[in-house]
Amino acid sequence: MIEDAKTLGDLLDKAAERWPDREAILFKGERICYREYREKVDQLAKALIHIGVRKGDKVSILFSNRPEWSISEYAVDKIGGIIVPVNTRYKTHELEYILHHSDSTALIMMDEFLGIDYIVMLKEICPELSKSEPGRVHSEKLPFLKNVICLSDQGYQGTFDFNELLKIGGELKNDEALKKVQTQVDEEDVAHIPYTSGTTGLPKGVMTMHYQYLWFNSSFAKNIGLEKEDRLCVPPPFCHNFGNSQGIHTPTLCGACSVIVEYFDPLVCLETIEKERCTFFAGTPTMYIKMLQHPDFEKFDLTSLKLGLIAAAPAPVKLIRDIMDRMGIKILIHGYGMTENSVGTSMTRPGDSPEIISTTVGKPFPGAQVKVVDPNIGKNLPPGKEGELCTKGRLIMKGYYKMPEESAKLIDQNGWFHTGDLAVIDENGYIKITGRLKDVFMPGGLNVSPEEVENILYTHPKIKQVTVVGVPDPVMGEVGMAFVELKEGEKETEEGIIQFCKGKMANFKVPKYVQFVSEFPMTSTGKIQRFKLREQALLKMGLKAS
Repeated sequence: MIEDAKTLGDLLDKAAERWPDREAILFKGERICYREYREKVDQLAKALIHIGVRKGDKVSILFSNRPEWSISEYAVDKIGGIIVPVNTRYKTHELEYILHHSDSTALIMMDEFLGIDYIVMLKEICPELSKSEPGRVHSEKLPFLKNVICLSDQGYQGTFDFNELLKIGGELKNDEALKKVQTQVDEEDVAHIPYTSGTTGLPKGVMTMHYQYLWFNSSFAKNIGLEKEDRLCVPPPFCHNFGNSQGIHTPTLCGACSVIVEYFDPLVCLETIEKERCTFFAGTPTMYIKMLQHPDFEKFDLTSLKLGLIAAAPAPVKLIRDIMDRMGIKILIHGYGMTENSVGTSMTRPGDSPEIISTTVGKPFPGAQVKVVDPNIGKNLPPGKEGELCTKGRLIMKGYYKMPEESAKLIDQNGWFHTGDLAVIDENGYIKITGRLKDVFMPGGLNVSPEEVENILYTHPKIKQVTVVGVPDPVMGEVGMAFVELKEGEKETEEGIIQFCKGKMANFKVPKYVQFVSEFPMTSTGKIQRFKLREQALLKMGLKAS
């Protein structure tokens, strides 16, 4: 395992030097060894310098899980750029917000994915693209954006072709310039600004540093026991810290192979594990459930599997046992983390029982401090007492990009980050998450702010008032439920509300349920009591509280 890398760009260099001929990436029959991996990254890095991308520039990346994500990421890392991951399921207004708020000067993207035309979306935001020369975009809505690089079989006006840019980088004689730029990147420089939904309606950009990703992935790999012979299948999206870390950085640290599936499909994952003899699988409880429940599950040979990670949502003990018994994953780790905590906070340990894996999120990583405090007065609580979970140490974000006031609300004067999650820490140091102080819900392990969904619903011409809450779901973990009060005299259906949402937000944010109401439970100060709405939902629908 590589333990002396200072930056993410250095990490790939050291992997290529140590394991040049080992398989680094496998994707749809394409096999890339570490030597080729580094060559492609250097080509793109030199080309980015050539077109004017500089240290500190924000570079948004919009790809499904594929080698171009990894190549783009390490190329930007090498030149000291800052990556802004973009979710492939975002709709037009979400893409506009991320590009604008992050001050992105470049966008590296694919033209379409699963029927979504990103070029059409981008042109809606930036109509000037169709009249621009590559590298000279001048957008009224996106004043910082200059370069658009597109992976496509056809050329688009105003964009650089991704593969052509790789070729240009390979012909450039600026190797020394790349080396010089790379030496100027520091481990405490911001590497990524992933955006996460919080307790307000607007997503926040979390400034995460190079050393934090290196620290987390090294801690994780050591904990679970990954080696260079391992083959990792990681379907969570690379635009999310979960998939990005386990699918890109963890294998590079170990010299292992990342067997990439473009997106989660239970059948594709089962086929890939069998065909490529994958030894490690990482996913949310939802992903494991869908694989285990697939009608052809028993037909697949999964005997190569030995290691697994389950995270981003609670996992019932029966599911843990099924994963171990039916999938053959004997070392299964359950973890807890959040974007603001640079991927991970805590994990169970190899050998922990299914009951511990199911009911706790393990112990904190080395170098991470945790405590539970009374949420009303901030007093530290002893083991066994429920309170708000707070974290401290190398894992804490640098802050929210351009939102210092929001950062100050969550990081106190002593450096403790207040997670907003309720927890109990037992006498052995294991953490049990018991609930949330905040209103965010997590379908399939992805954060959704109720206010963000509500803001869209308020644009519906028939809606007078709306509140969204998270409710348990046997497959997704949690889903949204919208309580809707219509304007006087208006009529609408539950399906009509859901269809209205589908065209305006990522699918995982769309409420699964809609309940029409004539009034809302209120506090004495006139605030809607979300917890009472959630209680009503559980009672009415016979749902079990998580």
